[in-house]
Amino acid sequence: MMTTDSYRVAEKAATCREAERSLSRLLTAALTLGCFAVVMSATTINVAITPMMRDLSLEPRVAQLFSSVFLGLTVVVAPITAWLADRFGPWRVFFSVLMVYSVISLLGLLVTGFVGLLLVRMFQGICAGIIQPLSLFLLLEYTPVHRHGRAMSMFGLGVVMAPALGPAFAGWAVDYAGWQSVFALGAIPACLAALMALIAPDTQSDDVSGKDQTGALDWAGILLLAFLVAGIFLWPFAWAESSLAGVLSGGVWLLGVWLFWMQQCRSPASLIPVNLFRQPEFRRAAMITVAYGTGMYGSVFLIPLMLQQGLGVSATTTGNFLLVGGIALALTIASTGRLVDRYSPARILVLGLMSFTVSCLIFSLSDNLVVLAVAIVLSRVGLGSIIPSLYSAIARSVPAREVRHATAAATFLRQGGGALGIVLLGLSVSWLTVLFEVAPANFMDIYGWLFGILALLFAGAGVLALGLRT
Repeated sequence: MMTTDSYRVAEKAATCREAERSLSRLLTAALTLGCFAVVMSATTINVAITPMMRDLSLEPRVAQLFSSVFLGLTVVVAPITAWLADRFGPWRVFFSVLMVYSVISLLGLLVTGFVGLLLVRMFQGICAGIIQPLSLFLLLEYTPVHRHGRAMSMFGLGVVMAPALGPAFAGWAVDYAGWQSVFALGAIPACLAALMALIAPDTQSDDVSGKDQTGALDWAGILLLAFLVAGIFLWPFAWAESSLAGVLSGGVWLLGVWLFWMQQCRSPASLIPVNLFRQPEFRRAAMITVAYGTGMYGSVFLIPLMLQQGLGVSATTTGNFLLVGGIALALTIASTGRLVDRYSPARILVLGLMSFTVSCLIFSLSDNLVVLAVAIVLSRVGLGSIIPSLYSAIARSVPAREVRHATAAATFLRQGGGALGIVLLGLSVSWLTVLFEVAPANFMDIYGWLFGILALLFAGAGVLALGLRT
């Protein structure tokens, strides 16, 4: 029989647990909303490209810089996030970057020239490159380990819904407020996220314990990385000139990769945590992350092309197919978190990778719309299972003090894999068309080959995931 003191202790413990859960929910909501704001900016611009081309007299190749520059800068900036957090404190950086993002986004309403608008996109890309990994490692650091899966589910749900909802918001904004309003769409959620983080009591005592150990920023590494990212996006232009130019630029890029890695190994304050790659668990997770980025961005790129160019499906029907996939993705992420907390993240990760592999095989073998709709749902179920489990596995594969650097590296690898994957898949469509002399009526053959390659990539990632011990 419990005594009065025992009841008080139990009640106090329950109150502490409820306070912990409430704080965790508030911080998770702030981090999710902040990441939602900057990720949404990546897709909202696409709706405004056509009217911008008309009003600013831009060629399509030039107009696409608004998208490619944004994505490229997220890759370049992501590795320095851990350095910024150690130097200035993670919550201070989170609040400051969101406020800078909000101000810059609102300035987009006032700027009218191409150069000024491109600068706005550049600053938005820099902010997005910092906020994404920063939100991830703050979520993992401030959420109890036994709730990582559920927190990642909420976070992942917000992140994946941003690209889906962004174009819808942007379409309304372009029709009723003009295309310049698209630049400011993320300002309100960014300000709300900054305010939520500011009022949370646990963010007042920012952790700057690593300030004294933080060295100078690796500017040489940043310049080399910027060169590599620019090389990825300029590579198609080289191939458009001639095959020789494409081969030579590819060789120069590979040489740059080698120089970058050697520079990172020798730098005392490297951008990439080279020491983490010596740990087998993290090395496996890093390779899976690259495959995940390639498959996620690659499937978003290939599925609409396959439906419209390969099967002649209308844009409206294509959008409906993708909407069904988006719903499946949201439902999967919402339910996967509890499974990750209850079971091993590695098991859920393997199931997600295998689900995506099977969907790619279906895409490569079938041209039946009903079957392809099932494949789209299956692919999104796979991606929804990967998101919470992969980052939980990464957090558990390294010591607690290395979580910041591990998540920053994972974001860099995911974005870099996605950028490289889109470029390679785009070039592959052209190469296979010439190689097999494919007529427009037989484009499904090309997409069959490409989805087969993605299936092999994810099957290999699944084999790697089997070796994870988390």
